[in-house]
Amino acid sequence: MVSLVDPMRLLLSFPASLLASSIAVAAPAAHHASSSQYAAHQTVTEQQAVGVYDLSGLPQFSGKVVQFLPSPHGSVTGLVLEDGTQVLVSPEQGHTLAGLVKPGDTVSIRGLKARTLPLIRAFGITSPRGRGMQDNFISMPQQSTEMIAGPDIVLHGEVWLSLYNLDGQVTGAVLKDHSVVYLSAREASRVAAWLKPGQPLYAVGTGSSGELGTAIDAREIGPSANQLTGIAVGNGPPPGPAPGSAGYDIIPGSEEH
Repeated sequence: MVSLVDPMRLLLSFPASLLASSIAVAAPAAHHASSSQYAAHQTVTEQQAVGVYDLSGLPQFSGKVVQFLPSPHGSVTGLVLEDGTQVLVSPEQGHTLAGLVKPGDTVSIRGLKARTLPLIRAFGITSPRGRGMQDNFISMPQQSTEMIAGPDIVLHGEVWLSLYNLDGQVTGAVLKDHSVVYLSAREASRVAAWLKPGQPLYAVGTGSSGELGTAIDAREIGPSANQLTGIAVGNGPPPGPAPGSAGYDIIPGSEEH
Protein backbone atom coordinates (compact mmCIF):
# COMPACT_ATOMS: atom_id res chain seq x y z
CA MET A 1 0.00 0.00 0.00
CA VAL A 2 1.34 3.41 -0.89
CA SER A 3 1.70 5.82 2.04
CA LEU A 4 0.18 9.28 1.73
CA VAL A 5 3.13 10.69 3.66
CA ASP A 6 5.55 10.15 0.76
CA PRO A 7 3.86 12.57 -1.67
CA MET A 8 3.66 15.16 1.11
CA ARG A 9 7.34 14.79 1.84
CA LEU A 10 8.04 15.14 -1.87
CA LEU A 11 6.02 18.36 -2.07
CA LEU A 12 7.68 19.78 1.04
CA SER A 13 11.14 18.93 -0.21
CA PHE A 14 10.58 20.63 -3.59
CA PRO A 15 10.88 24.28 -2.34
CA ALA A 16 14.02 23.36 -0.41
CA SER A 17 15.62 21.82 -3.50
CA LEU A 18 14.57 24.82 -5.57
CA LEU A 19 16.16 27.20 -3.02
CA ALA A 20 19.36 25.18 -2.97
CA SER A 21 19.60 25.23 -6.74
CA SER A 22 18.93 28.97 -6.75
CA ILE A 23 21.81 29.51 -4.33
CA ALA A 24 24.05 27.32 -6.43
CA VAL A 25 23.26 29.39 -9.51
CA ALA A 26 23.48 32.71 -7.68
CA ALA A 27 26.84 32.01 -6.04
CA PRO A 28 28.96 32.47 -9.19
CA ALA A 29 27.05 35.66 -9.98
CA ALA A 30 27.86 37.03 -6.54
CA HIS A 31 31.51 36.06 -6.99
CA HIS A 32 31.52 37.72 -10.40
CA ALA A 33 30.02 40.88 -8.90
CA SER A 34 32.66 41.02 -6.15
CA SER A 35 35.40 40.46 -8.72
CA SER A 36 34.00 43.27 -10.84
CA GLN A 37 33.87 45.57 -7.83
CA TYR A 38 37.50 44.72 -6.98
CA ALA A 39 38.56 45.31 -10.58
CA ALA A 40 36.75 48.64 -10.59
CA HIS A 41 38.47 49.59 -7.34
CA GLN A 42 41.85 48.66 -8.80
CA THR A 43 41.26 50.23 -12.22
CA VAL A 44 44.20 52.62 -12.12
CA THR A 45 46.63 50.08 -10.72
CA GLU A 46 45.53 47.35 -13.11
CA GLN A 47 45.85 49.66 -16.11
CA GLN A 48 49.35 50.58 -14.98
CA ALA A 49 50.16 46.89 -14.49
CA VAL A 50 48.99 45.99 -18.00
CA GLY A 51 50.10 49.20 -19.72
CA VAL A 52 50.55 49.85 -23.41
CA TYR A 53 53.86 48.10 -24.03
CA ASP A 54 54.89 44.47 -23.68
CA LEU A 55 57.68 44.40 -21.09
CA SER A 56 58.26 40.65 -21.21
CA GLY A 57 61.36 41.16 -23.38
CA LEU A 58 63.07 43.32 -20.76
CA PRO A 59 65.46 41.81 -18.21
CA GLN A 60 63.92 40.98 -14.84
CA PHE A 61 65.54 41.77 -11.50
CA SER A 62 64.52 41.40 -7.87
CA GLY A 63 65.65 42.80 -4.56
CA LYS A 64 64.59 44.00 -1.14
CA VAL A 65 63.58 47.66 -0.80
CA VAL A 66 65.61 49.59 1.77
CA GLN A 67 64.21 53.08 1.18
CA PHE A 68 62.51 55.39 -1.27
CA LEU A 69 64.44 58.07 -3.12
CA PRO A 70 62.44 61.18 -2.18
CA SER A 71 62.73 64.36 -4.24
CA PRO A 72 63.12 67.82 -2.71
CA HIS A 73 59.58 68.55 -3.90
CA GLY A 74 57.97 65.79 -1.84
CA SER A 75 57.53 63.18 -4.57
CA VAL A 76 59.48 59.96 -5.22
CA THR A 77 62.00 59.37 -8.00
CA GLY A 78 62.67 55.72 -7.22
CA LEU A 79 63.97 53.42 -4.53
CA VAL A 80 67.15 51.79 -3.24
CA LEU A 81 67.56 48.03 -2.94
CA GLU A 82 69.43 46.23 -0.16
CA ASP A 83 72.55 45.78 -2.31
CA GLY A 84 72.71 49.54 -2.99
CA THR A 85 71.17 49.43 -6.47
CA GLN A 86 69.19 52.56 -7.29
CA VAL A 87 65.93 51.94 -9.16
CA LEU A 88 64.58 55.00 -10.97
CA VAL A 89 61.08 55.67 -12.31
CA SER A 90 59.57 58.72 -14.00
CA PRO A 91 58.07 61.51 -11.85
CA GLU A 92 54.62 60.55 -13.16
CA GLN A 93 54.96 57.14 -11.50
CA GLY A 94 56.58 58.29 -8.26
CA HIS A 95 53.41 58.48 -6.16
CA THR A 96 52.11 55.22 -7.62
CA LEU A 97 55.36 53.55 -6.56
CA ALA A 98 55.02 54.95 -3.04
CA GLY A 99 51.56 53.40 -2.74
CA LEU A 100 52.62 50.08 -4.24
CA VAL A 101 55.61 48.99 -2.17
CA LYS A 102 57.19 49.73 1.19
CA PRO A 103 60.65 49.29 2.73
CA GLY A 104 61.27 45.63 3.49
CA ASP A 105 59.36 44.38 0.43
CA THR A 106 61.08 42.12 -2.08
CA VAL A 107 60.03 43.45 -5.48
CA SER A 108 60.26 42.21 -9.05
CA ILE A 109 61.54 44.74 -11.60
CA ARG A 110 61.46 44.86 -15.38
CA GLY A 111 63.91 47.37 -16.76
CA LEU A 112 67.37 48.21 -18.03
CA LYS A 113 70.46 47.93 -15.85
CA ALA A 114 73.49 50.15 -16.26
CA ARG A 115 76.60 48.38 -17.54
CA THR A 116 78.85 49.20 -14.62
CA LEU A 117 76.85 51.38 -12.20
CA PRO A 118 74.40 50.11 -9.55
CA LEU A 119 71.48 51.65 -11.45
CA ILE A 120 68.23 50.32 -13.00
CA ARG A 121 65.76 52.29 -15.11
CA ALA A 122 62.53 50.51 -14.14
CA PHE A 123 59.58 50.24 -16.53
CA GLY A 124 57.63 47.71 -14.47
CA ILE A 125 57.61 46.93 -10.75
CA THR A 126 55.57 44.23 -9.00
CA SER A 127 55.08 44.06 -5.24
CA PRO A 128 55.16 40.80 -3.23
CA ARG A 129 51.37 41.15 -2.95
CA GLY A 130 51.03 40.75 -6.71
CA ARG A 131 50.14 44.35 -7.50
CA GLY A 132 52.13 46.08 -10.18
CA MET A 133 52.72 49.27 -12.12
CA GLN A 134 54.02 49.91 -15.62
CA ASP A 135 55.85 53.05 -16.61
CA ASN A 136 55.43 53.97 -20.26
CA PHE A 137 57.63 57.05 -20.15
CA ILE A 138 60.96 56.60 -21.87
CA SER A 139 62.57 59.80 -20.58
CA MET A 140 62.36 61.81 -17.40
CA PRO A 141 63.64 65.21 -16.22
CA GLN A 142 67.03 64.91 -14.62
CA GLN A 143 66.46 67.71 -12.14
CA SER A 144 63.61 70.09 -11.48
CA THR A 145 64.22 73.73 -12.37
CA GLU A 146 61.50 74.83 -9.96
CA MET A 147 62.76 76.75 -6.97
CA ILE A 148 61.54 75.59 -3.56
CA ALA A 149 60.42 78.18 -1.03
CA GLY A 150 60.63 77.35 2.63
CA PRO A 151 62.96 77.13 5.60
CA ASP A 152 66.39 75.58 5.21
CA ILE A 153 66.90 71.94 6.06
CA VAL A 154 70.30 70.88 7.37
CA LEU A 155 71.50 67.34 6.63
CA HIS A 156 74.72 65.85 7.92
CA GLY A 157 76.22 62.43 8.33
CA GLU A 158 78.24 59.80 6.51
CA VAL A 159 77.63 59.19 2.82
CA TRP A 160 76.14 55.74 2.16
CA LEU A 161 75.79 55.94 -1.64
CA SER A 162 76.65 58.33 -4.43
CA LEU A 163 73.39 59.34 -6.12
CA TYR A 164 73.09 58.90 -9.91
CA ASN A 165 70.79 60.18 -12.65
CA LEU A 166 69.69 58.20 -15.71
CA ASP A 167 72.78 59.32 -17.63
CA GLY A 168 74.98 57.71 -14.98
CA GLN A 169 76.18 61.08 -13.68
CA VAL A 170 76.64 61.67 -9.96
CA THR A 171 73.97 64.12 -8.80
CA GLY A 172 74.28 63.97 -5.03
CA ALA A 173 74.43 61.50 -2.18
CA VAL A 174 72.30 59.26 0.01
CA LEU A 175 73.37 59.49 3.65
CA LYS A 176 73.39 56.60 6.08
CA ASP A 177 70.30 58.03 7.80
CA HIS A 178 68.52 57.66 4.40
CA SER A 179 68.24 61.40 3.74
CA VAL A 180 69.10 62.53 0.20
CA VAL A 181 71.18 65.48 -1.01
CA TYR A 182 70.64 66.61 -4.61
CA LEU A 183 72.98 68.70 -6.78
CA SER A 184 73.17 69.39 -10.48
CA ALA A 185 75.56 67.08 -12.32
CA ARG A 186 77.87 70.03 -13.01
CA GLU A 187 78.09 71.03 -9.36
CA ALA A 188 78.38 67.43 -8.21
CA SER A 189 81.44 66.94 -10.40
CA ARG A 190 82.98 70.00 -8.75
CA VAL A 191 82.61 68.53 -5.24
CA ALA A 192 82.79 64.84 -6.22
CA ALA A 193 85.27 63.97 -3.49
CA TRP A 194 82.70 64.84 -0.80
CA LEU A 195 79.99 62.63 -2.35
CA LYS A 196 81.84 59.33 -2.16
CA PRO A 197 80.69 56.56 0.22
CA GLY A 198 82.20 56.84 3.67
CA GLN A 199 82.83 60.60 3.47
CA PRO A 200 81.36 62.98 6.08
CA LEU A 201 78.91 65.42 4.51
CA TYR A 202 77.16 68.56 5.72
CA ALA A 203 74.56 70.15 3.44
CA VAL A 204 72.11 73.04 3.67
CA GLY A 205 69.21 73.71 1.32
CA THR A 206 65.46 73.74 0.83
CA GLY A 207 63.45 70.61 0.30
CA SER A 208 60.90 68.37 1.93
CA SER A 209 60.69 66.03 4.88
CA GLY A 210 57.87 63.56 5.46
CA GLU A 211 56.78 59.93 5.53
CA LEU A 212 58.54 59.20 2.24
CA GLY A 213 61.86 60.60 3.43
CA THR A 214 63.92 63.78 3.53
CA ALA A 215 65.58 65.40 0.52
CA ILE A 216 67.06 68.79 -0.29
CA ASP A 217 68.46 70.75 -3.20
CA ALA A 218 71.79 71.70 -1.66
CA ARG A 219 72.72 75.37 -1.65
CA GLU A 220 75.81 74.89 0.54
CA ILE A 221 77.81 71.73 1.02
CA GLY A 222 81.04 70.57 2.62
CA PRO A 223 82.67 67.97 4.86
CA SER A 224 81.60 69.93 7.97
CA ALA A 225 79.64 73.00 9.05
CA ASN A 226 82.91 74.98 9.13
CA GLN A 227 83.91 74.01 5.58
CA LEU A 228 80.98 74.90 3.35
CA THR A 229 81.03 75.99 -0.27
CA GLY A 230 78.20 77.57 -2.26
CA ILE A 231 76.30 75.42 -4.75
CA ALA A 232 74.30 76.62 -7.76
CA VAL A 233 70.80 75.16 -7.53
CA GLY A 234 69.40 73.72 -10.75
CA ASN A 235 70.85 75.29 -13.88
CA GLY A 236 71.73 78.59 -12.27
CA PRO A 237 75.21 80.14 -12.57
CA PRO A 238 77.87 79.07 -10.09
CA PRO A 239 77.88 81.20 -6.95
CA GLY A 240 80.37 84.05 -6.82
CA PRO A 241 82.73 84.98 -3.99
CA ALA A 242 81.16 85.30 -0.56
CA PRO A 243 80.17 88.80 0.65
CA GLY A 244 83.11 90.53 2.30
CA SER A 245 85.71 88.41 0.53
CA ALA A 246 88.54 89.85 -1.58
CA GLY A 247 86.82 89.09 -4.88
CA TYR A 248 83.28 90.11 -3.92
CA ASP A 249 83.38 93.57 -5.56
CA ILE A 250 85.24 92.48 -8.69
CA ILE A 251 83.20 92.06 -11.84
CA PRO A 252 84.39 88.92 -13.66
CA GLY A 253 86.54 89.89 -16.66
CA SER A 254 87.01 93.50 -15.61
CA GLU A 255 90.42 92.84 -14.04
CA GLU A 256 91.80 91.94 -17.45
CA HIS A 257 91.38 95.51 -18.75
